[in-house]
Amino acid sequence: MTQDTKKSRLRGLFHHSQQSAKKEDTRIGFSSLKKMVTTKEQEDILKLIEHETIPTVRDAWIDYFLELTKRSKCKSD
Repeated sequence: MTQDTKKSRLRGLFHHSQQSAKKEDTRIGFSSLKKMVTTKEQEDILKLIEHETIPTVRDAWIDYFLELTKRSKCKSD
């Protein structure tokens, strides 16, 4: 294996992909979600989000929370 091949392989290990960088930029802060709470159900879901340790499950709860919040806002308009 040549020196250039080794460098090329190592370079791929340490650079972040654009997809992972983009995903980090779209994260929602917990304090932002807290400001959106208007019902008891939303408050309960927010507690589940806060205590969830599995990232994919937490993301699913956040998606559900946002969808629920969007629907309740549409009903009140």
